[in-house]
Amino acid sequence: MTARDILERLWKKMRVTNNMMRNNTLLHIQRNKAAYNDYFAQYATQKKIQKPSDDPTIAVRALKYRTTMVEINQYLKNCDDAENWLDATEKPMDKANEILDTMIDYVTNAANDPNNADDRATIAQQLREYAGFIYEQNANSDYAGRYLFTGFRTDVPLLFTDTQKDTTYTITEKLDINDINTSNFVYGQPVYDASYDADDYANAASKFLETHKISLSYNNCDVRDVQITYKDSTGAVQTITAVTKSIPNNTVYNEQYKPGDNEVYFVPERGELVFGNGIYDLVRNGSDMSVVYDKTEFDKNDIRPEHYFDCKAVNNVTKVTKNYTNVGEQKINYQINFSQTLTVNTLGCNAFDTSIGRVVDQVYDVMNGLDVMEENLKAVKKRIADCDPNDKETLASLKELGNQIETEVALQNTVLTNTYSHAITVFQDAKNTLNVAVSDHGARYNRLKMTQSQLDTLKIDTDEAKSENENADLEEILVNYTEADMLYQAALQATVKIIGTSLLDFI
Repeated sequence: MTARDILERLWKKMRVTNNMMRNNTLLHIQRNKAAYNDYFAQYATQKKIQKPSDDPTIAVRALKYRTTMVEINQYLKNCDDAENWLDATEKPMDKANEILDTMIDYVTNAANDPNNADDRATIAQQLREYAGFIYEQNANSDYAGRYLFTGFRTDVPLLFTDTQKDTTYTITEKLDINDINTSNFVYGQPVYDASYDADDYANAASKFLETHKISLSYNNCDVRDVQITYKDSTGAVQTITAVTKSIPNNTVYNEQYKPGDNEVYFVPERGELVFGNGIYDLVRNGSDMSVVYDKTEFDKNDIRPEHYFDCKAVNNVTKVTKNYTNVGEQKINYQINFSQTLTVNTLGCNAFDTSIGRVVDQVYDVMNGLDVMEENLKAVKKRIADCDPNDKETLASLKELGNQIETEVALQNTVLTNTYSHAITVFQDAKNTLNVAVSDHGARYNRLKMTQSQLDTLKIDTDEAKSENENADLEEILVNYTEADMLYQAALQATVKIIGTSLLDFI
């Protein structure tokens, strides 16, 4: 028997029953209804799938795109927050830059014009107002309740809000050896003494001397011998103990500016280190100089040391000690893109130099000295006017005293002019420091704007990819939906013809 004969015999034995036809009919109708329902759901929701099992590939991609969109939106929000912080930081720095330009012009004019006592008082007051505006209105700026230039301690102002006398700060201040200033000063001050004759006054004449000094960031420091360390020309660390030389203890006017060759004076009232000629020659070729000193009494609007220096603060009442370190490394970073951060803050110690206020103090001190000298000169002239013309010896001694004080006034005016010139240099250096901070700020701002633009483009691309992955094509859905409807209706009609009236039993 051939294979064909076997197949024909098996075929004849197969019997298609009504039950088989009903089951197959229901199966096909159900499949058509399922397809019809799927296309209807796509048409109603405009989505390719309704649940992950419909198409796991589309579902996985949808999760990926949605996660990416959430991250991009968060990065864009971070960029907006960073931009607001940068905008708030830029304004006070720009304003401080304008004020420094004004101060440079103001001091330049003061240096080139003769000043009387009233002029000097106006200049001193104006300079203090300018310096106060830079520190109080700009360096101490805040944004949304957070201080802009104080690093991580955004809740602590840059300046003291009131006088502070109960905490002693031990400050470690780094100094640039190149900032040691060679300047002139008036040494000795002739004053009236009833026992002096003309020769005595001539011998007490003021001298115009030269000194080497550098100002610390604070005046009115605590009285104590301070330690200075530096690296010499060979790189070896050297330590110098500066001798405290308080102004009230002077026996000669400006004695604090005349140390011995191998001495360094620490003048706590003015916050200055004064170097003798010999030790200055050793130090000037070195590097990495620093000094440790104490300060307890701070005035309102003085800079808080913890924002500028490594220091230790000891509360003299509670004995609580706080240590502040790494001041220059307090960077507030915002994540603005995938694996990309941006520093949004600018530190006050990197933008607003403390030397601005200190050189104003120096100008003020020289002016005060000049005022005293001029008052002494007026007093001597009054004595000359009141002196008996017949008392030749007294009259001669008073005239000699007057001549010496006039010389002293002339010398002090030269010192004042030199101090003005030094102030111009200090203000220009402070402006350069501020400009570096502004440039760094601008570079970070430009980087932020480029990142924002990149994120905006990435958001559009990701949104398009997400839409292409998830959203259904309405035209295609409509065609498929119409086709499924036709197939479903055709299946019903075919079933009616095949099964006949028995179809009613299944409806």
